[in-house]
Amino acid sequence: MTILERELSNSDFIYIYWEQDGKWYAYEQSAFYLSQMMLGVSLGCYVMEDTLWLAKAEVDVSRISHENIISYSKTEYVLHYTPHNGFHEWLAEIK
Repeated sequence: MTILERELSNSDFIYIYWEQDGKWYAYEQSAFYLSQMMLGVSLGCYVMEDTLWLAKAEVDVSRISHENIISYSKTEYVLHYTPHNGFHEWLAEIK
């Protein structure tokens, strides 16, 4: 739920999270923005708590341009991105 709360007010950043399966993921607006910024990133849907659908993208962090990285740690990357709209339109298309 913390990720969702963060994404609700997200307008300029891409947040990427390391998860227990050893992979990196972006969710919601971050996933959409990343798919616009990097070739080969595909969006999928993820069901959370059997009722909530989220946009989700698996991320190969080795492909991220260093010029976009604001900060990173063992569990999170934060990238700067100037959105060009479209997330809510894309979301409406998959529902």
